[in-house]
Order: sequence, then structure tokens, then C-alpha cells
Amino acid sequence: MTNRLMLWTTALAALMGMATGAQAWHHETHEAAARYAVAALPNDLPGFFRAGGEGVAQFANDPDAFKHPKLPELAAGESPEHFFDLEMLKGEPIPANRYAYIALCEKLGVKPEKIGTLPYSVVEWTERLTLAFAEHRARPGDEAVKVKCFVYAGLLAHYAADLCQPLHTTIHFDGRADANGLSPRSGIHNKMDAIPHTVGVAWEKEATGLDAAPFEKLFPAIVEEIHRSNALVDRVYELEAKLPAKPSDEIAEPVKALAVERYRAAVLITARLYRTAWEQSAGVKLPEWMTPEAK
Repeated sequence: MTNRLMLWTTALAALMGMATGAQAWHHETHEAAARYAVAALPNDLPGFFRAGGEGVAQFANDPDAFKHPKLPELAAGESPEHFFDLEMLKGEPIPANRYAYIALCEKLGVKPEKIGTLPYSVVEWTERLTLAFAEHRARPGDEAVKVKCFVYAGLLAHYAADLCQPLHTTIHFDGRADANGLSPRSGIHNKMDAIPHTVGVAWEKEATGLDAAPFEKLFPAIVEEIHRSNALVDRVYELEAKLPAKPSDEIAEPVKALAVERYRAAVLITARLYRTAWEQSAGVKLPEWMTPEAK
């Protein structure tokens, strides 16, 4: 093994061995969704990836770290990547790429960072993972490429799970918005982020029995998930008074059912995106400089 490969392998081992530490509750959900999405994959994906759930989970919280207030330029660009206020499109279909979306926002007279860019985060990171998988097909022994797959998959898992949090898809993201679209900051968003942890979802058990079939058409599937999640906004507000603030609070059965359903949705779409990326990677022709001969 070359020195470079030894360095990458050692770095990955260290990352996989880290304790998760003081994570916020919703961060635990992101990690679990990534970990068990990998576990849900069939045997036709490469063995290194199917065995790498812990490694993928280590990167699943990085997108939240990108919003650090001490990194203002990064945070400004990153924050809109986590949400999509569907109602602000006023019934217009979601454009299939980021720049067509920016053009639509200009037509509607609203800034794209106000509505959010979550669907583009998901599709673009899926395609980056597709490219990394294509590299692995070309250079299966390259340990650096395996690390790249773990990093990209972890980042993708974060945005995919955000699709499944209903309050990430609406103007009513933290209390019902007023006529000017302003949220009262009621605290419901944090409670909703936390419920998989606060109700005690059995991470592994509730992620079983999922069919990680690839998507035939990637972007329409992402759009469908946004609409499915947005359709649950009223349900979240119906349960607002019952959402627990901490694990010791009394847990209502409808709240637990919602937590389990949304967690399973996050695991499933993440696994299906991984499967889609792997299958699509078979048709990706790498540039000459990325081929084994060039290395």
C-alpha cells in the first residue's frame, strides 16, 4: 500500500472510531438515517460501501456545521440548502435545475435564498456520489475514492433527511406565518426536529423491511418527496400541543407514529438515492485524466 493510501485509510479509521459526542437530538436522527440507509442496501452495491454505514454517518451532520456563524460566507450559501418553502412558488412547477429555478424566482420577484434550494442540494449531491461511484468502478482498489464515496454519501444523507421534515418544506417553518410570511418563532420547529429522539424511535428496528429500489427519474422523485412532506404540515400543527420538549415528557401515540413514519421516510429515500447513484454510475464515462492509466 502506498503512503497516500495508508494516510487515507488511517484517516477513515479514525473518523469511524470517533464518538458522536454532544450532538443535538436532530443530529442523532441524521446519523441514524444515514447509517441504516446503508444497511438497507442490497448486495449489488459494493461491499466496502455496504460495510461503511458508520463511516457515512460520521459525515451526515457536516452540512449543519457548514452554517457556523464564524464562517459567514459559507453559512450564507449553505443555509438555503436545507429548506424549500413550497408555497412561495405560487403553484409554479419546481424547475429541474438550479439556474432555471433562479430564473423563476426572478420572475416571481422573490430571492431564491428566501424560498430555499433543498431539492437542488439533493439532486446535485446524488450526482456527485454517482461520479464517485463511477471512479470506484474504474479504480476499485483506490482507498481515497472509497473515502470520497463515504463523504459524499454522508452529505447527501443530510439533505435527503431534511426533505422528510415537513417544516423544512413550508413558510410555516416555526409557527404559522403571518400575511407577510413572517414566522412567530414558536419553537415548534425544534420540537419537530427532535421527535425521533424524544419519542425513543428504535433506530435499527424501524429501518427494517424497506425496499431500496432505484428511482427511474431522479428529480421528479425528489419533487414528489417535497410535496409528500409538505402535505403533512397541517398534521404537525394539529399535534403541536402534544410534541414533547424532552424525552421524559409523556409521549402521545400519534406523535410517536409521526416520528416513526418520518424517520422511515428519511431512511428509505436516502437508501434509494444511494441505489440510484450506484446504478447510474455504470453509465458514466470518466474523463481520461480520471482513468486508472492516468493515475
